[in-house]
Amino acid sequence: MTESLDDGRVSFGSRDEIELATATDPVCGSELRRADAAGAIDVHGIVYFFDSIACRDAFAADPDRYTRPSGGDTDH
Repeated sequence: MTESLDDGRVSFGSRDEIELATATDPVCGSELRRADAAGAIDVHGIVYFFDSIACRDAFAADPDRYTRPSGGDTDH
């Protein structure tokens, strides 16, 4: 399985499912394997994964900016 699981909610599945699960970084929009994420932040039960510490820090500074339906920023 290489698809994103549960829209960011943490899933407990087989080891392969967990290692191959993907996520989209809400700050820069890049797709990454959750196992390779540089960081993750839980906001109201949804876990967001990041491809870099810079993206994680930008998100942490203003989570509402990236969790609104209008989407995130494309700056890295």
